[in-house]
Amino acid sequence: MTFANTRLHSLRRLFGWWLLVALGALTAVCGFAQETGTNQKVTTSLRRESVRSQADKDAEKFKTREARLQAKPLDWNATIGKPTPRAKVSAEEEEQVKKREAKSSDGGARDPNSKREAQRLHPEDWKRISESAPGHTMGLLQEHLNANLVLAAGSPDVFTQYCEGCPVMNPDAPSARIGKLFTNEGTCTASVVSGNNVIVTAAHCCYDRSAKNWIGGWSFVPAYDNGSAPFGTFDWDGVTVLDDWVVHGDIPSDVCVINLQNDSAGHGVAYYVGWMGRAWDGGGDQELHSLGYPGNLGNAQTLELCTSETFSPKSSCGGDAVLNMGCSMTYGSSGGPWVMSYRGGDWVYATVHGYDSQSCTGTFGKTFNGPRFSSDNIVPLCSAAGC
Repeated sequence: MTFANTRLHSLRRLFGWWLLVALGALTAVCGFAQETGTNQKVTTSLRRESVRSQADKDAEKFKTREARLQAKPLDWNATIGKPTPRAKVSAEEEEQVKKREAKSSDGGARDPNSKREAQRLHPEDWKRISESAPGHTMGLLQEHLNANLVLAAGSPDVFTQYCEGCPVMNPDAPSARIGKLFTNEGTCTASVVSGNNVIVTAAHCCYDRSAKNWIGGWSFVPAYDNGSAPFGTFDWDGVTVLDDWVVHGDIPSDVCVINLQNDSAGHGVAYYVGWMGRAWDGGGDQELHSLGYPGNLGNAQTLELCTSETFSPKSSCGGDAVLNMGCSMTYGSSGGPWVMSYRGGDWVYATVHGYDSQSCTGTFGKTFNGPRFSSDNIVPLCSAAGC
């Protein structure tokens, strides 16, 4: 190799190195990070330090009870955008997915001293939740449910619904691990699913496909009840969605995980409420409980619950990767957990996506759908976020 060629080769290598450095700097400024999880599924993340000034400004929005009461539920149609079809999966790949072994990760308990600490930090909130709120009822509301009917699998528009936190919210119950998620575009629901202070919600509560941008302003209030935040508010530190959500916007990819910061006392959300388990790669017919803060029930101020049997829609509507479930909750319930073995194992198995056409889901306000947790969504997301 001549001296001229050697010098040219060195310059090319130097240019290539500087190009990589420049791209890395651009990635840091934009707040995106590419992570590879199980099955080479790629995730996209936003880190707080890349937008710290705006994030700190947003964090002040929901620190007061008055501001939390005035927040409006997110319309799940507003941020989903227009879904684009994926490449068709081969029959062989479908068969491999069906053969996956069902797996789970157990939840954990709160710190034994956390309740006393929370009461010290938030005395007024604890005073409010110790009193019965007017208008609360304990009775079960039976919706289109025949007590004598035994179903082999779930059916559209069939469910039982009631207010989970009425008349008095119980911060010691598993439901305390579920809370209201405040964002710059409206409120959603989320649940704590890791001792590392990670919550799970819907991707359409995190990344707005219509605007092609992050929503921002995430603030989580576990055990939220009528404006009260008995454990305080927890601001986001990092947020992660699947690239498939950004590109395709389909139901199986509508999952988001958010890393939360510690509070001013130096405690994480899991210290106060513990965390729920996660389950994935199981079957489509399950007896699940769905919990959320919907605007059409309790004005998004109380935790509502539906229980019914799930069912997978036809293949053209997502097939086994999607779950349908009878429930009356609508806007504001986005991202709410669908819990397997509620008040038992408490494994989150899916989250609320919303509603398609009647041919895919059921009747609006009586059935909704969500992504079944699998090795293709919750596993790579948790791998990236450190669940």
